[in-house]
Amino acid sequence: MLTAARTTTFQVTLPAVAPEGSEGRLFNASGRARQLYASPLFAIGPSEPGPAIRRGFLLSVPIALTLALELGFDTESAGAIATAALLNGFPGMDAPAKARAGWQAASAPLIGVAAALGILSSQTGPTAALALGLLGLVAGYCFCVSLRLAIVGLTVTLAMLIAQGLFLPAADAWPALAYATLGALTQVAWSLLVWLVTDRDADEPGEAWSGREAVAALRANLSLESQSARHAVRFGLALAVGVAAYRLLGMDDHGYWIPLTILFVMRPERGETDHRLILRAAGTVIGLLVASAIAEVLEGDDLAIGVILTVAAALSFGLLTVQYALFTAAITTFVVVISTTLGQPAFQTIDERATGTVLGIFIAFLAWRLWSNPVGTVDLASQPNMGGARR
Repeated sequence: MLTAARTTTFQVTLPAVAPEGSEGRLFNASGRARQLYASPLFAIGPSEPGPAIRRGFLLSVPIALTLALELGFDTESAGAIATAALLNGFPGMDAPAKARAGWQAASAPLIGVAAALGILSSQTGPTAALALGLLGLVAGYCFCVSLRLAIVGLTVTLAMLIAQGLFLPAADAWPALAYATLGALTQVAWSLLVWLVTDRDADEPGEAWSGREAVAALRANLSLESQSARHAVRFGLALAVGVAAYRLLGMDDHGYWIPLTILFVMRPERGETDHRLILRAAGTVIGLLVASAIAEVLEGDDLAIGVILTVAAALSFGLLTVQYALFTAAITTFVVVISTTLGQPAFQTIDERATGTVLGIFIAFLAWRLWSNPVGTVDLASQPNMGGARR
């Protein structure tokens, strides 16, 4: 094993040689990250754009199919199935198709349950803040195991966040559970089909996911001396404050942009969080302007809107590990355009979305200034190759 130099507050442990067939992937087969940091604003990386964007369009196929169903037949789900398909494209997205299907299958019911709980908890401000804060705490703690598990946690948290922001009656919890689970399962079915037809590659047996090591890492980090434990508390509290803020300010229609921004930018490292704050701001400005213009021009054209949403989803997957600001612009485009299908005006609410982003950035910035990591804080693990290895 090769132990990389300490960067800021944690240590990285990576294989000296990448396993055969894993070139270009950000994770090894157990889900530990090869690289984590987003590139600077005018730089590309760590993924190569070509393969990453091709992968993004592959993952967007279930979204295109579900959008055709929902928009073409004007279903009651109104984009919920396609949104869940988008969310479940992120877990294991770098992995070969069979392993990706496994991660997505594990995430699918969690996304459905989170959507239902999001609607139930949204009935009052305190329950909404408490529910999202607790789920955010769990998601943040997943960083001590692996980045891939953390992505699952963030995806599930995002499902609850979106459901809360819709302000639907409690009776819609069961339909939300069904739609979100169904949409998430379309990604599983697609990954299995890709595996059967074209991709028989598999994770290396010697590096496969180990539940025992994951549990060991979770136990070892039950201390505020752990970077991931501190991040979990900080992240959960920041999300709760974000929900409370938009409830108290009466930003019912687009207040969810506050916790949405917090979810996207906060990471266990202060430097990486600050970096993503800048990239998030730049990407959101681009995305809001472009998406609002598109939504206004294409209003009522379901075919064109479906195409734009599919491309935005594909670029969200493809650009996440290529250029974070452009990823933010792409996923902002998806959210704004799909919101117009629910009757929300585009340009008339651009200021509310921008305000939510600014407030989210401020809360994330303030959270780190009020409770940072002491020098020397690391992730603790009983196994040398677990403990959230990242670079």
